[in-house]
Amino acid sequence: MTDNLRFVPAWKRNDPKLQADALALWQELRMLPPDIDLVQRATQLVVSAYIGARLVGVTTAEVQTHPPVRQRFAFGRILLRPEVEKAGIVVPMTIAMREELREWSKANPQKKVAGFAIAISAKGYGKTPVTAAGLVHAGYNADGQQVRLYWWDHYRLPVA
Repeated sequence: MTDNLRFVPAWKRNDPKLQADALALWQELRMLPPDIDLVQRATQLVVSAYIGARLVGVTTAEVQTHPPVRQRFAFGRILLRPEVEKAGIVVPMTIAMREELREWSKANPQKKVAGFAIAISAKGYGKTPVTAAGLVHAGYNADGQQVRLYWWDHYRLPVA
């Protein structure tokens, strides 16, 4: 099922085709809350996953401060088509997203992004995707979701 799987980098590229494909996927699956601005969300694409010419998943991220550690992280999200959720895509997709964001962070040190993070909202993924991607438990967010962090090796904490 995952023959011809490829990840297409999208972070800060504003690629109209990738954005249009993501909008179509979100509209088709109707899994995002109605208050989400899909056009704005499309500007947050990190990596798109295709099998052949078919979009099977997208990742997005938003840079925000994680209060418990007082640092800025690129918080990622993953959405997969239901038929590929159990196909072993989530781990390599998480790693592709992490690496795309790491390279951007290295190239943009003035943004002061300390690392990559996710809040676990999907049920059934267990520990495998997050531990395989090097993410460590860092507490819980206000919604009670587990937060996992990955610190960039190039980032240095400011000395207060």
